[in-house]
Amino acid sequence: MRKLLRLLIATLTLVLVLTITTPINAQAELEVTNLTISPESTKVGDTITITATVKNKGDEEDAFTLTLKIDDRVIDTKEITLAAGASETVEFTVTANTPGLHTADLNGSTRDFTVKEASFWAIFPTWLWIAIGIIMGVLLLLVIVLVAMPSRKKQPAAVPEAKRAGRPGALDAQAPTPIPTPFSGPGPTMPPTGYPTTIPTPTPGMFPSTGAYPAPGPFPTPGQFPTPGPTTPYPSYSGRAIFSVSNLTITPNQVKAGEPITISAIVSNNGSEAGRYSVVLRINGLVENITELALPPGGSQSTTFTVIKDIGGDYYTELDGLGGTFIVIPLVPANFSVSNLLIAPERVKQGENITISAIVTNNGEISGDYSLVLKLKGVTESVEEVSLGPGESRRVAFNIIKTTPGFYNVELEGLTGRFVVEMEWQG
Repeated sequence: MRKLLRLLIATLTLVLVLTITTPINAQAELEVTNLTISPESTKVGDTITITATVKNKGDEEDAFTLTLKIDDRVIDTKEITLAAGASETVEFTVTANTPGLHTADLNGSTRDFTVKEASFWAIFPTWLWIAIGIIMGVLLLLVIVLVAMPSRKKQPAAVPEAKRAGRPGALDAQAPTPIPTPFSGPGPTMPPTGYPTTIPTPTPGMFPSTGAYPAPGPFPTPGQFPTPGPTTPYPSYSGRAIFSVSNLTITPNQVKAGEPITISAIVSNNGSEAGRYSVVLRINGLVENITELALPPGGSQSTTFTVIKDIGGDYYTELDGLGGTFIVIPLVPANFSVSNLLIAPERVKQGENITISAIVTNNGEISGDYSLVLKLKGVTESVEEVSLGPGESRRVAFNIIKTTPGFYNVELEGLTGRFVVEMEWQG
């Protein structure tokens, strides 16, 4: 009986000792207060800061895992160590990606915030929009003036009407005007054969009073006088093609790098003949493309160019005197974030496998590669390479086996945790 009583007393004592020495579940003693979201109303793409005060309400120092969830999805985790009764302010930074009403949850403490669609007009400051409006207004006024100006067509020269015979100044085809010739000797000197033989009789006053005769002028050559026949009219000027370019359109005028832009205009033939015309597209002063059109008289045709630019910036477009602009927004480079660290299991025997994993996300708009470095007790244990496309996420896992018993602190790209390797008893 005494042995049984002693055994019962020893058992109760052992249970009491184990109860006192067993560590208290720290997570149950963690208190999260003063959860604050700044700002509570923001736009897509802006940064949101989430802060809270955490307190260890237990009686011993211990480590706590803080898990931030948004709409029940784990966004980030943090490991902190607090002394008994101590408190600390923690801060998380996230990017607003999806518009709507969202709920942030930090270890059971919740708060709502709102994300709005980003306004198109908020992309650039007000003074830049004013400058763009002035430039577009001037270009539109220039296009209106060019379209309103009449085209310069070369008019055919007036054809003089043939004068009828018998009017003053007209050539008489029947009787050419007699040419007076000087006299030599007793009789008149006759002109060469083939010319009129009628010579007018000199009258008083025809010649100078001094008695000197005027110097004889040159006689006309054969064929100098026109021959009788119908009058030939002058030929009129030939018609020609006259081209004009109007209605320059750039759609859209703002794209991301690698997206297509459509540039179009209307080409018209204002002339009286068919013709071919080369439309030249220049971007920032350099020839981008050339196309050739064949148009009938009075015809019009739309011409379209498709342009793709991979470099961000402002581009000036010129199409045969018409000008416009478009903007190419550069892609966000690949940038990575690591979240949601998991250690399973957290307590193993010597030689058993431990899986340490985390989610890697490419927050950029370009594919990229990332190296995850796993450290145990501050020493690099393993490195994993991962390639992710734009916006892609993937869980990357490390398989670890340790034979030395003890506590192992885990560090993975800023995330921390720990696991325990227990000694395997042999008896």
